[in-house]
Amino acid sequence: MPTPVVIDCDPGVDDAVALLLALASPDLDVRGVTTVAGNVSLTDVNRNAAHVLDLAGAPADLPLVSGLAGPIARTSRIRDEPMHGAGGLGGLVPDSPPRPLTPGHAVDWLAERALESPGELTLVAIGPLSNVAAMLARHPEAGPALREIVVMGGAAFAQGNVTPAAEFNFHADPEAARYVLESGLPVRIVGLDVTRAALYPLTEAEYLATLPGTAGIAGDLLRAYAQRYLDRFGVPAVPVHDALAVAAVSHPDLVGWEEGTASVECSGELTRGALVADLRTPDRTRHVRVGRTVDADAFSALLTEGIARHAHPTA
Repeated sequence: MPTPVVIDCDPGVDDAVALLLALASPDLDVRGVTTVAGNVSLTDVNRNAAHVLDLAGAPADLPLVSGLAGPIARTSRIRDEPMHGAGGLGGLVPDSPPRPLTPGHAVDWLAERALESPGELTLVAIGPLSNVAAMLARHPEAGPALREIVVMGGAAFAQGNVTPAAEFNFHADPEAARYVLESGLPVRIVGLDVTRAALYPLTEAEYLATLPGTAGIAGDLLRAYAQRYLDRFGVPAVPVHDALAVAAVSHPDLVGWEEGTASVECSGELTRGALVADLRTPDRTRHVRVGRTVDADAFSALLTEGIARHAHPTA
C-alpha cells in the first residue's frame, strides 16, 4: 500500500521537483500540500505550489493550504532566490492563473489530517519548520498521531550552505527546528550530509528537458538550477535536496541512517541554525535518525524515472 503523506514546502526549484516526484510515485499517497515562507515570500510560495500542482495534473480537489509567512520567533527571514531564479521557479510563471488555495490555515489543517488517521500519516517537511512547530505547539495531541516526520534540513557533520554551521531551512527558523527535533516524536533528517553526496547530473537534467509536457518543464528547471550550481561551484551536477527527502520516504533504503538525538543552536553568534546531533549511545530515548550515507546513482535513476512519468501535454 502507498504511504500516506502530506508535504509541507516552500517552492523553490527543488521543492517543485520534490512535489512532481511525490505525485508521480506509486509508493506515495499525497493527501495534501501545505506552504510556508522560505525560499521566497509566502505569496510567491503559494503561487508556485499551485502552478506545480497544475503542471503535475494533480486532482483539482487535492488540498493546498497556506501556512505561516515567517518564523515562529523572529521578525525576518532570509530568502534564497538567487539559486532558484526569479520568483523561486527560475522565472517560470504560466499564463493561466493557478488553482485556488484551500480555505483554512496549514497549522490547523495538518493537525486535523494527523488526527483523522492516527499512526498512518507521514509529514514530509521540506521547508523551514515553522508550520510543523506551530502545529505541535497549538495541537499537542496531533504530533503523536503522526507516523513520523521526515525533514529536509540541517548539516550534522558537513558545513552549511548559509553559514559554515547552518543549512538554509534550519537557519531560517532555528527555534522551530529545535522544537520539532526535541519533541520526542520520530523524526528522520535528510540533511546536507547526504544531499550533497547525491548530486543530480546536469546531463540527466538535459535529458529530461528533451521530453514533452511537464517532464520537459521540470527538466528545464533542473537544467537552469544545475547551471547556476555549475557557475557558482564548478560542478556539473546539483543537490536536489527536497527530492531526496521525498525519495527517502518512498525508498528508505536509499539512505543509511544512524539513530540518536538532535537539537538546533538558536543563539550562537556564529552557529545559529546549526544542527547538533548526538549519535552516541545516550541513556535518554533515541528518537531521531540522521542520514549519513546515500546511494547516489539509485537516487538519480529514481528521480529521472519519476519526473519522466510527467511526459504528457499539460492542461
